[in-house]
Amino acid sequence: MSHAARRRGRGRATAPPTEDTSNSPRRGGPRQGAAGAFDSPASRGSGSAPSRGRRPSNPPSAPSGPAQPAASDSTLQEPQSASRSQSVSASQGQSIQPTVVPRRDPARDPQNVPRYTDQLKNIDLSAEFFNIDQLYDKPTDFKRRPGFNTTGQAVRLSLNAVPVVDFPKKNVYQYDVVIGNGAENRAVQRKVWASKERESKTGQGMIYDGNKLAWSLTEHPEIRTMVDLDKEEGFPSRGDKNTYRLRITKTKRLDISIIDSFLQGRVQMGIPVAEAISFLDHLLREGPSLNPHLVSVKRSFFARSGQRQDLGGGIEVFRGVYQSMRLAEGQKMVVNIDVANCCFFKPGSLLAAMVTNMDMRDASQLARAFQSEQSNGSKRLSATAKTAQGRFKGTALKAIYDGNPNPNKEWKMFKINTNSANEEMLEWKDPVTKKPTGRMVSVTQYFKERYNCSLRFPQLPLIEMTKKSAKFPMELLHIKENQRYSTKLNELQTSNMIKFAVAPPDKRLAAINEGKSWLNWEKDAYLQNYGLHMGKDFIQTNARLLPPPGVKFGNRTEQPQTRGRWDLRGKTFLTANPQILEVWGIGIFENGRIRPDKAIIDKFVADFTRAYRGHGGQVANRPPYIAKLVPDAGNAVEYLHQGTGNTFKRRPQLLIFLVQDKQSQHYLRIKKSCDVRYGVVSQVMQLAQVQKGNPQYYSNVLMKVNAKLGGCTSQVVPHPSSGFKSFSVPTMIIGADVSHPSPGSQDASMAAITVSFDRHAGRYTSACQTNGHRVEVITENNWRNMLQPLVTEWVKSVGAGQLPQRLYYIRDGVSEGQFAHVMNQEVPHIKACLSAVANKQWTGNLTVIVASKRHHVRAFPAKGPASDQRGNPVPGCLIERDVTTPNEFDFYLYSHTALQGTSRPVHYTILYDDADHTPNAIQNMIYEHCYQYMRSTTSVSLHPAVYYAHLASNRAKAHVDMPSSRGPTGGPGFKVNQPPSSDTPETEVKPLMAMFNMNNIRTSMWYI
Repeated sequence: MSHAARRRGRGRATAPPTEDTSNSPRRGGPRQGAAGAFDSPASRGSGSAPSRGRRPSNPPSAPSGPAQPAASDSTLQEPQSASRSQSVSASQGQSIQPTVVPRRDPARDPQNVPRYTDQLKNIDLSAEFFNIDQLYDKPTDFKRRPGFNTTGQAVRLSLNAVPVVDFPKKNVYQYDVVIGNGAENRAVQRKVWASKERESKTGQGMIYDGNKLAWSLTEHPEIRTMVDLDKEEGFPSRGDKNTYRLRITKTKRLDISIIDSFLQGRVQMGIPVAEAISFLDHLLREGPSLNPHLVSVKRSFFARSGQRQDLGGGIEVFRGVYQSMRLAEGQKMVVNIDVANCCFFKPGSLLAAMVTNMDMRDASQLARAFQSEQSNGSKRLSATAKTAQGRFKGTALKAIYDGNPNPNKEWKMFKINTNSANEEMLEWKDPVTKKPTGRMVSVTQYFKERYNCSLRFPQLPLIEMTKKSAKFPMELLHIKENQRYSTKLNELQTSNMIKFAVAPPDKRLAAINEGKSWLNWEKDAYLQNYGLHMGKDFIQTNARLLPPPGVKFGNRTEQPQTRGRWDLRGKTFLTANPQILEVWGIGIFENGRIRPDKAIIDKFVADFTRAYRGHGGQVANRPPYIAKLVPDAGNAVEYLHQGTGNTFKRRPQLLIFLVQDKQSQHYLRIKKSCDVRYGVVSQVMQLAQVQKGNPQYYSNVLMKVNAKLGGCTSQVVPHPSSGFKSFSVPTMIIGADVSHPSPGSQDASMAAITVSFDRHAGRYTSACQTNGHRVEVITENNWRNMLQPLVTEWVKSVGAGQLPQRLYYIRDGVSEGQFAHVMNQEVPHIKACLSAVANKQWTGNLTVIVASKRHHVRAFPAKGPASDQRGNPVPGCLIERDVTTPNEFDFYLYSHTALQGTSRPVHYTILYDDADHTPNAIQNMIYEHCYQYMRSTTSVSLHPAVYYAHLASNRAKAHVDMPSSRGPTGGPGFKVNQPPSSDTPETEVKPLMAMFNMNNIRTSMWYI
């Protein structure tokens, strides 16, 4: 069954092929569908269905190759723009050009056009670096740090970073490397570079980036040689079949001192600075990458004998160490070191792994689940087989059976075949002459007759490989060790992962130090040879502990100090529901182990009502409508809505559903019906909690109910010494986030925005929409359809007929390389929406902020005012120095108390601020607003505007326009657009189903 390796560009290839950019996906955004109207309290009238979005054709192709290197040491060339040829500069000024047109948006367009910064993926770069790529007609200018915070008190924090104390002072030469035809896979490149032939030409000290660049302290002439991998591995040579051309050509001499010149402000950001940083990053990783005791995954390294734990489903997690080099405030370069946790396949039988991963009892059940389906006379994979294929595709395998002619050959899984070993037929070849005999045998027969191997599960589908479509029975394949598992974990695996990864500060710090010892910088031959040295001790930074705010309720003000938490006992909400709760219904799903009797339900109604009134809520004396519900969620919602509406002769204000457990599969169906079909806010509660009757549980739920009905839990009261007092002019805060599906999924990305809807930015409404496939930048069409109606309503209900004079846009989930897209695409769309509402140019002040939790910076305070009982920083700890960017206005803020593990700060970057906030004002505003999160009695880690956007994005999954029977709950579905046909391009996504705007649900906190 084995085949010879694919012959691709072997031997004497003279030039690499040009890159094909003709298969680029199309881009654009979906159109917003129209909503229908209700005819009565219990029925919805007809409405137009949302139309399917269609994307425009491809933009003009960009150049298919990177800029050529300079021809001499003294000439360093930057990429040239169609509209300019000057160098990128780092200006102090700021500007937003709504008419700027991007050449190419990497967040939306194909990634097959190289960018210079693509080779710097493993380095933590500030946003200004990405101006090198010249994606826009002008470099994007970002807000410069105006100073440091002076409020609160000074504290010292230990950071998980060490300084670089010595840079290489010797000449470093950079080389271009071409292996084979220039497009060989990484495995071939690694083998060629590791060959004795290459080492004999260059010596041991040359560093290779694994692709096209190398560096050395020695100035070599051009090297051209041939590498025979068969000979290198001790096998007889097959001539050109496994021989590759290697060419190494010097392109320039690097000046490493230019990094210090940049940090001192003597030179501007440009290609020479980036090249020097790229070299230092590869130098830092070279030693650990070649260490046979470590497994490398991007910037992380895992000891083969290190700590690991079985997660279930054939997956295990390794604990390792993360390291990354970065330029930092204080004219320094530092190395960030942290714990890394990564999932790997457990080595062993592929069949056993699939059985456990797919939650099957045994191989026989797996075979039944994998049985191919018939469709129009042809076979197709079952849904279970497709899921397994997505999880295991690309896995490195070995075929193990007696007589295997290539027992050490590594294969990579391509797909699961639709035929089993019994069904797949092949022509028998004479074992001696190797000539076809004309006799057809099944794969099962072939292995029996050729290798005397009897398959135990011949009914299982074959596994097809990437090379020459080779196929093997599943039971003969074994997974190689140390292979990363990148698919989304299931609930059990996630729970086990959290238990393994969560560690208190002292244990995390110990794990960091252990990982640091693996890196062994002091004895790293490459670091010593080139002269790169790091300090031994972690950086001690001068931080601030911001003054804690108060939290105002309806009848008192709480002073949480640095605890970051309080309770609701004896407190009334700041504002209760503006309309008395009169028309509400409670439905009970009894299809489970919990079947509450009438006395329990009556007690719940009484206690719940009493608790709401105790917190200031307005509830009529008339009891709610109560009904037992059928198992099908769609029919259950209709029954409860109809019964409540008919009982009170009015449209329901609130529907409460009592479900069996937290993981109830009814949830999305309930929300879909309530939001889209009936336009009524809803609350799902657990029957187990209802039986307990815990007052604290009711209070927690009532914070959400009160918010949905138009009330507000609390309001922050700035500390007297805070740099932020309150909003002195009409102010709007917009939060935004785009969530993406798990790897391999064809689901759409989801864009969510929130808009503050009162004077103190306590209440937020939200709008959501699909945003293409893995598109991070929110499309213009989505901004217009989501934001413009909310701004119109804001002007009526909050702005007294006027647009906001001050606007804060807080964006979550974008990396530094996407900051320019936020400024040049999203911000102009926001300003256009405001201008369209007023029919004139909006001229208010704008502040643009990015919030990120995807970083590895952690702080470890000594015992004292900055430390809580677990050793984490208390809320209010602010880090502005030593690990922040050299020039941009960024900071790390702890605004919450961690319930477990080591707390993580949020990294905020002020991209633009024409209101010229002081650090005291903007940093304290962000911190204080974390105390008025509507559904919690704690301060939260992230500004509520983007926290709510996360919630809304998750809730909007219930609005996906697909039959409910295709979802996890089954049962009858709504009448929706037909699913796309097989020839529908995958780049098209359907818009969400529109919410039915009864009771102004669209401007309520429906998502909370």
